Amino acid sequence: MSPHRRATGLLTHDPGPENPPLPRWAWWAPVAMTVAALALDLLTPGQFNGDVLLGLGAMTAACVYALPRVVLLAVLNSIAALWLLLGQHWAAEGFHGIVDFVNLLVLLWAAVPLCLLRQRLNRRLRGARRAAVYAQRAVLPPVRAWLGRTWIAVRYEAASEAASVGGDLYAAERTPYGVRLLVGDVRGKGPDAIPAVAALVGTFREAAHHTPALAELARHLDQAVTRHTADLDAVRGGADGAPSEHFITAAVAELPPEGGEVRLLSRGHCPAFLAGEAGVHQWEPADPGLPLGLGDLDPGPWTYESRPFAPGDLLLMCTDGLLEARDADGVFYTPLTALADCWREGPPAVVDTLARLVHDHAGGHLTDDLALLAVTVSPTGPPRTEPTPAP
Repeated sequence: MSPHRRATGLLTHDPGPENPPLPRWAWWAPVAMTVAALALDLLTPGQFNGDVLLGLGAMTAACVYALPRVVLLAVLNSIAALWLLLGQHWAAEGFHGIVDFVNLLVLLWAAVPLCLLRQRLNRRLRGARRAAVYAQRAVLPPVRAWLGRTWIAVRYEAASEAASVGGDLYAAERTPYGVRLLVGDVRGKGPDAIPAVAALVGTFREAAHHTPALAELARHLDQAVTRHTADLDAVRGGADGAPSEHFITAAVAELPPEGGEVRLLSRGHCPAFLAGEAGVHQWEPADPGLPLGLGDLDPGPWTYESRPFAPGDLLLMCTDGLLEARDADGVFYTPLTALADCWREGPPAVVDTLARLVHDHAGGHLTDDLALLAVTVSPTGPPRTEPTPAP
């Protein structure tokens, strides 16, 4: 396995920069329009002028510049407009030239209040984004990169641009029964799915430490979803009295303390993937069961499947945001080839590579939430931090 990347600390969904950088042309556009306006006025007959370009440059500046630069550009454009009036248009247009000049000044200086409005809206947007990040961390708490000798990486992307958290979920806990992992997908997506995500993740983080059997843990999760659905029905009080159709597909995995195997219990969830020296294989349980929240329809017994899991092997758990992403021809994405190329590089490389490739496959836009959780067991554990030599 290659040297560890992002080996320590907390892993969680990255909400991205608060203010994504603008393309370089946007910064030069207002100045370029001023230059083009002067060239048009000076190099063409008198009946042609660049007032439109001067006004358009001011409006563009209001969209991209900070207030001091907007004011500076308004001053420079006002001077340029006065110079063109006196040198180019006064003799030909007279009083009409003055009227056009005043109208242009109003347009140029209107960029100042527009800039102030944009900055105010940006501050409100940054506040909303920060609140979304805090909500995401409360609903999906960060996962430690190392739980003992177990190395974990997660990647989460909500399909809704209005929320940092959608209908997919993940969790990882180090318990007396081994490292336990959860990946799930709430029916639906976007902000409406967040309460169900919070209910399931909260139950898993508590029950995983006190429930010896994996099937019993899955039952606890099913009961939590059922209670959440009942509470939701009681609050909404549907006019027709019909129960809500809420459920969560989920997969629960366990790496026992003695090692050597990985256990997986699926409740209607999409397949997982195992990568090792024997190759990369799709792991679809023979009996995936019904989703969580429908346990009353499946009295059981609920059972898990186990597979060999040697140190260095890698388990990938995902949601259907990965497997149901389509290209322009409607072809679904499959991660087998990419996994075969990158699994030896470790979990962070795996989730980063797959997230990038599935975006490329789908043309840059995913229509469903995406959650990836990759895990491996290192024979040596987390890398030790080298001591800093004394000066």
